[in-house]
Amino acid sequence: MRALIVANGEPPSTALLQLLASRAGLVVAADGGVDKALAAGIRVDAIVGDLDSASAAARAQLPAAAFHHAPALDATDLEKAVAFCIERGCDAIDIAAAGGGRPDHALANLSVIQLFRGRARVAVVDDFFEISLVEGLETIDAPAGTVVSLVAIGRCTGVTTHGLRWDLSNYTLQFSPLGVHNEVASSPATVAVGEGELLLFRGRWIEKHQ
Repeated sequence: MRALIVANGEPPSTALLQLLASRAGLVVAADGGVDKALAAGIRVDAIVGDLDSASAAARAQLPAAAFHHAPALDATDLEKAVAFCIERGCDAIDIAAAGGGRPDHALANLSVIQLFRGRARVAVVDDFFEISLVEGLETIDAPAGTVVSLVAIGRCTGVTTHGLRWDLSNYTLQFSPLGVHNEVASSPATVAVGEGELLLFRGRWIEKHQ
């Protein structure tokens, strides 16, 4: 089952939120994310977190049973929401409204993609990218010119791509700007990694280099 989690960061367009919600069997808000979801006119099945930022208006609109208080301080509300979805049988989880604002929060939110590796396929989605972890071999079925970035978490070895404008062959990528803003040259393109954790940023727009 696929889930959508609405975090409490900068929300994407209403159209994107509604699209993500339409393909989700479970929609969960990470605490104050409930207000982002309701503003976009999407249903919310559960609100998870320490519940210190969900508004009084949101509480008035939803039944008390939808609010799941998780007060532990050693996990963020987003982590708690992901764990909640996995406990309910979700194996694919889209996260929206996870960026913007404080950069430490945005980076920490990206870390949950790796944190739950092997338990669910987690992607952070906004109006620019779908961000996920390369697990073995990933296929990018997108038009030529679609922007693609690869960002290593630490050190990744055996990085090999096919179908990108600047392909890599058995390359070692470190956490650095190298790998940012490539593009699809021929579709479907592929990205593979031997060892390490590699974030794949699949662009939602076309920007061909001249």
